[in-house]
Amino acid sequence: MILNTVDALILYAKYHLGLTNKLDQIYFRNLILNELKLAKPNDEFDYIRDEEMKNLDVPDILIKELEYYLINELKLSKKDAELKYTKIIGIITPKPSEVVDNFQEIYNRSGDAAALDYLYNLSIHNYYFQKTNVDKNLIWTTNFKDKNIEISINLSKPEKNNKDIAKATKKPNDGEKKYPQCLLCLENLGYQGSETHPARENIRVIPVKLDGTNWYIQYSPYGYFKKHCIVFSEEHSNMTINDSTFRKLTDFVDLYPSFFIGSNADLPIVGGSILSHEHYQGGEHLLPVMRAKVQYEFKISKYNDTHLYKLDWYNTCLLIESKNKNHVCEIASSILKAWRNYDDYSRNIVSHTGTIMHNTITPSVRKVGEVYKMYLILRNNYCNEEFKEGIFHAHPEYHHIKKESIGIIEAMGLFILPARLIRQINEVKDCLANNLDNSAIINKYEDMNDFLTMINELKVNYSEQTIDQTINHYIENVCVNILKNTAVFKDDLNGEEGLKQFIRGIEL
Repeated sequence: MILNTVDALILYAKYHLGLTNKLDQIYFRNLILNELKLAKPNDEFDYIRDEEMKNLDVPDILIKELEYYLINELKLSKKDAELKYTKIIGIITPKPSEVVDNFQEIYNRSGDAAALDYLYNLSIHNYYFQKTNVDKNLIWTTNFKDKNIEISINLSKPEKNNKDIAKATKKPNDGEKKYPQCLLCLENLGYQGSETHPARENIRVIPVKLDGTNWYIQYSPYGYFKKHCIVFSEEHSNMTINDSTFRKLTDFVDLYPSFFIGSNADLPIVGGSILSHEHYQGGEHLLPVMRAKVQYEFKISKYNDTHLYKLDWYNTCLLIESKNKNHVCEIASSILKAWRNYDDYSRNIVSHTGTIMHNTITPSVRKVGEVYKMYLILRNNYCNEEFKEGIFHAHPEYHHIKKESIGIIEAMGLFILPARLIRQINEVKDCLANNLDNSAIINKYEDMNDFLTMINELKVNYSEQTIDQTINHYIENVCVNILKNTAVFKDDLNGEEGLKQFIRGIEL
């Protein structure tokens, strides 16, 4: 009964969203009744679900009850029902200013980790971070001798095309200006949503000053790793990697040393899925590259307190270490400046075609004690006739597994693979179990053409008992090979000489 659900929502908000004031409970109860087109509540407040709500970790059961009523009684579409129940859960969530005050009070009393936990738990309890859905993602870690990577088949976010990502960076005409302009704009705070834009009444953000500019912290609704946060600029402007980027990243870890923070590159193909709004990603999780061993060290003449290393990693990753943040940022800026205009045609590194820039960096930072660790992954998005999607992108033979941009998370060793693979893996298993030839496979499954090579390769040693493990291992090797594709200087003697040649040309 929907009136029971309304009272349960107030109880849930009391235990998990801080709605403890009796006057506020009456007020918000009436607001919810209005949204559900109900004339009056239960004659007496129904406490029958009190213990259930007290022990509820996520609001999913209440969301389902609301959705059922909205679709079956109010005859709303599934999309409109989603917009409506998001608004209702937003009503019982503390106001943005109250969340900021609570966060700051916890930060001052107990430190950054406790404050970030508060925002994280709030984002779960008010259904912004839909934990139950995210927990369905398939996640595993490889078991290689060294340089392990992590793999997730993500069920909560659609696959994006690189060309569509690039188009999103172009400025619309004044008459076409959207509101909010994108999913990362501050104006999403409380936004009601539409057919093409998700409701955001339940999002809450925390302001933070980075290099003297206004930024905000929120949690990612997709949660690719533990406490995956997004830090976005107040200004809607394209992604940019510059000297200020390094200062902003180090400012962040000064304030929140329990998290790492990093930026996607600022170019299509090697950047992330949103290039139209400057933002960073971070969290509590230690991404695989952060466990990589040092391969060799470069000499820095300027400072004896700062070290520059090449990491033993699949792509070209440098590590700057120092207790002096200014020195870290200065070395990073010198590397970026040199890399922007660096050409090495013998290794297919082309910095520009006309005015179009191809060289950039994927940077990230964490703070261990007093030591700053800044990771710089050298990137290039140049395309040629052989590799139309990018020379240093996933090569075509791997697109059946991953075709999207290789952004910061993948470049650092955590692959986010598309949900379609769940179905396609089952189709591959069916083709193997029935020993189908290529013609039969294509006739039975319309999108298996790209998987023919994989299927024929796995046929050789097919075993029903080990097929799951075999497919996982196949995917792991593909992901490693994609990372190797993205290396601008390959992990061999030729690549080592190329990288050393590049570094020698920088005044460090």
